[in-house]
Parts: sequence; C-alpha cells; structure tokens
Amino acid sequence: MGILERLTRPARSPRERFADQVLAELRRIGFTDAEFRPTQFAIVCECGQDAYSTLFLSKAFSQYQRSHGDRKQFVREFVAHSLAPPVQPATFAEALPELRLALRHAARGTRTLRRPALPHLDEVVLVGDVPLDIDSPARWRVSPEEIFAAAHHRTLARAELPASAGFFGPSVLHVPDYGGEQLVSWVLLEGWLAELDEQVGGRAVAFLPSTLMLLVCTDEPRLVEQLYELAADEYARTPRPLSPMAYTTDDDGRVVPFLPDRGHPAYPAASRAARRLAVDVAEHQRRTLGHQPALGQPRLVEATLAARPDGSAFTSAQWTVGTPALLPAVDLVGVSVPGEKVFHVPWALLVEADLLIEEVDYRPSRFSVEPAPSAASLGYLRERAVRW
Repeated sequence: MGILERLTRPARSPRERFADQVLAELRRIGFTDAEFRPTQFAIVCECGQDAYSTLFLSKAFSQYQRSHGDRKQFVREFVAHSLAPPVQPATFAEALPELRLALRHAARGTRTLRRPALPHLDEVVLVGDVPLDIDSPARWRVSPEEIFAAAHHRTLARAELPASAGFFGPSVLHVPDYGGEQLVSWVLLEGWLAELDEQVGGRAVAFLPSTLMLLVCTDEPRLVEQLYELAADEYARTPRPLSPMAYTTDDDGRVVPFLPDRGHPAYPAASRAARRLAVDVAEHQRRTLGHQPALGQPRLVEATLAARPDGSAFTSAQWTVGTPALLPAVDLVGVSVPGEKVFHVPWALLVEADLLIEEVDYRPSRFSVEPAPSAASLGYLRERAVRW
C-alpha cells in the first residue's frame, strides 16, 4: 500500500480495530473462514463439523476498553472461551424442544450425524445451533431415525414464512434467513414446498443458493431461467453457499432436483449448476480430508469445471497412471501416461473397461483406479479418446 493511500484511507474506528484483532487471532489458530459483520458487531466463523460460531463483540469490546492488562491476552482468552464446545443435552427428552433440521454439503468421515437428502446435500440435526454428533443416538438410547423424525416434526411446527419474506412481482418469493432459522431446510418437510404452488401461481421451483436465503418461483420457463442466473450470482458471492441448483416436487409431492429437458430455456443453466455443485462438494471433501496423503495412501484427485466452445459445461479430473489415486465421478478423465501426451476419455469408458472400484467409505463417491492397467486397456482408451 502506497503512502498516499495510507494517508487518505479512512481511519478505522476502535470497534473495527478490535474486530480486526479478533479476526487475526482466529486466523492464527487456524480459522480461515471468518467474516466480520459490522451491523451485528459480530464475527461468524466455520468451526468444522458443519458448525458455525457467532462471536458477538459488544460486551467483550466494553471489557477490552476497560482492561488495563495484556490486551493481546484478553483477545486470546475471549476467542478461546467463545469457541469452547457447548455442552450437549444429556437426554433425548431434554434435547427434543431444541431439535431442528439443517442442510449441508454431502460428506462422510466427519463426526456429524447426517443422512443423504438431495444430490450432494445432506440433512443434519441441530440442537440449538450445534449439529449433533454420531454418538448422540447411542448416548440417548434412541435410533438415528427417531432423532431425524423428531427434528422433522419440530421443524414443521415452526415452519411459517417470516415477516421478512416478500414477493418480487407476482411469482417470485424471496425468503431471507435473518434469524438463523435454517429455513432452507424446510424444503425437506413433507408437503411444505408443494403448499407454495398456489402462492407463486404454478408448480413451485425452489433455489437454495445460500444457507441464508430461499428463492421460490413458478415453473414458467423464462422465469426459471432468470432465477438460475440470480441464484448463481448469490451462490458465488455468499460466504455460506449451499447449492446453485433448483428443486421442485414430483407428482407424489416429494422434493426432487428440477431437471429441465434439452428444449427448456433453463437447460444450459441447470446443467452448469448441477456440475458446479458436484465439483464444489468434491473439492470441499478434498480440503477436509487433506491435500497431502500419507505415504503410500491414494491421493484425492482435484475435480474441475470447464466449458466447451458452445458454452456447455463439463467436469473433469486427471488420472496419472501408476500413481495411487481416488477419482471423483466426472464427465471426462484426463489419462496421463508417463512420457505421453494426456488424452481424455468419458467416465463411462473407464467403467466399461472395468478400471474403477467405488470406495464406499467416501461421500461424495470416490473411485480407485486400477494401479497397473494392461497395455490392451490403455490402447482401448486411446482409441476412444475424445477428439477436441
């Protein structure tokens, strides 16, 4: 930063400087995903295990100003106390009034109690604001199904649109989640989304770009196309992204992904959205489980999203032959044979050649690749490689 810029930059207030110190301490101890919200005078940070902590700063700032001791130590103690794990209820009966649903990116290997809900999305159960861990059923002597059923029931009991919900025109309902109600999870409740058909004037199509926002419109093709664009923008910029996809109900009232046919104006956007979510969830998995594998262990391969000249999207990953690797499910796989130019083949071709084994301990799915494919197998792939 230049001298002139430093001189002309507005001075930060004492409150902002205190928030800066708290953010610096969070990052020092490893919390890279932390956001200061000036209007709330609070910091929200991801704590792992699908949990977020909100550090409200007003009371601490008042104490900080009155403190005559080591202010750096004060900030460290405040952060440590704020992030201390909350005590979970000892019994199911005690937890019952606080149970509710939340939607999170699909994962396996964490200690969060979860189950698949929609493609690449899982439902988890919160007690208050804290996700239940996988030991909760045994600790409370109930089944996971009983816990999820209770969370659905408790969530349904409070699933009334907030006063902040409003319409953009006659057919687009905007529902912001200012109160942390996890209201995007309401689409999982039986019959809830279908009941909005009458309000939006047709079959309801829901977008969940953020854990903090729900958008619902009627299934008019051009309107859906516009909402995909709006949802994609929100998904890209929000600190709490959830899904760029759209969801609707089938003829039985069950919530399913909105899958337009090729002639629908929203087909290209829907295709991109589905692939964007798949890549993002696979990358979140890779970051969570670690970039660098232990010696001799397979590496989780990166998933990428790319576009063809016609604007259509596809997902890809690269397989280096002879190196232990776990591939994500993608459209195209770049095959890298030492000493040769990389060539690309459709995923289905690797399946056809019997070169993939699904590793069931991973969600989203990962696939180990035959470590030493025969020359005949590689020749079969080369012959059928994609011609760009």
